Amino acid sequence: MKKNIEIEEAFKIFESSVKDIGIEKISISKGLGYILAEDIFSPINQPPFSKSAMDGVTLNSKNLKENFKFTIKSTVYAGDNCSISLGSNEIHRIMTGAKLPPDCDIVIPQEYCSFQGREVVIQKYEKKGDNICFLGEDFQRGELLLKKGEKLDYISLALLSSIGVTEIQVYKKIKIALIITGDEISNPWESLKEGKIFDSNGMLLTQRLKELGYEVDIFEYLEDSTLKLAQRLKELASKVDVIITTGGVSVGEKDIFHEAIDLAGGEKIFWRVNLKPGTPALFSLIDSCPVLSLSGNPFAACVTFEILGRTLLGFLQKDSLLPLKRNSGVLLSDFSKGGDKRRFVRGKFYNGKIEIPDGLHSSYALGSMRGCNVLVEIPSGSNGVKSGDEIVIWEL
Repeated sequence: MKKNIEIEEAFKIFESSVKDIGIEKISISKGLGYILAEDIFSPINQPPFSKSAMDGVTLNSKNLKENFKFTIKSTVYAGDNCSISLGSNEIHRIMTGAKLPPDCDIVIPQEYCSFQGREVVIQKYEKKGDNICFLGEDFQRGELLLKKGEKLDYISLALLSSIGVTEIQVYKKIKIALIITGDEISNPWESLKEGKIFDSNGMLLTQRLKELGYEVDIFEYLEDSTLKLAQRLKELASKVDVIITTGGVSVGEKDIFHEAIDLAGGEKIFWRVNLKPGTPALFSLIDSCPVLSLSGNPFAACVTFEILGRTLLGFLQKDSLLPLKRNSGVLLSDFSKGGDKRRFVRGKFYNGKIEIPDGLHSSYALGSMRGCNVLVEIPSGSNGVKSGDEIVIWEL
């Protein structure tokens, strides 16, 4: 087991440890948030025919005459397939989205026309090709529209619908188990007993995962029993793709995960990462199922889930958008806490400026996290940072 590793080494270990979760075919109506497992090439041109961009009249531009009285041959509506040819003094009335009839190459908006029964005078016109959506001008048959590995959103699903592709190959959604441990933890739906604290980690992680497009399939509270924990971890490893836990990973008498992993027949891959808060994060494999064990302190659990958990899930799900993105900004005030490890504090980032909020900056405290949208990285070996410093942020 590796100890005291850097964040980047943890990322490499995650990448090399995850297994393939498999592929399935689903309807595009269920595809939101899935990762595409195939390239999609358009089977058609879009639009599939040249069509009118507005209501008006259409004809061949070589027959255009200003202030000439044309006879309206027909009215073409969206969905029609008009094959009527025009004489030199004839014109079609046409509606937005309608397919252009043969030999028509210009649409004159109706506000440039004067209608008198079945006749029309064109008072103003521009040039050939105006006000037409041409065949294939958005994309053409055979064009690569969506790449393998893209996360499906409302636009990509609308594109698939627009080309008549109704089923797609995607990577299966990962199954996640979340285990909250600690004899001091009380379910928030129960009355609070003396010496107990209401759990916040369960709500924090289930709802954060939901915000990110993922569901927790199994959520449980477990007491501080090494044997019971080992048995449950072994059972869950055969039912889910990843297990996330909080509590029990440090060096106290009830920090039982090290022994529980051994009893479950697992392999501890690393323990302790050079970051604060959340240093004692533990990563293990039980029957090839990844187990990421985080600190029980709520802000520490938040930091390590955002940095480590999201990266692990990103590799499992092949979701390149899930890991945090790094940026930089200019600090608006001093922050005096440094240390021998990279420290992460809550912050607000707007227009290139970073504000570190007042309030308690402790591994258990969530109150000052309200409204924050970044984790601010204080470099290791520093005595803190100063107003005006440009520093790294991890965008939430």
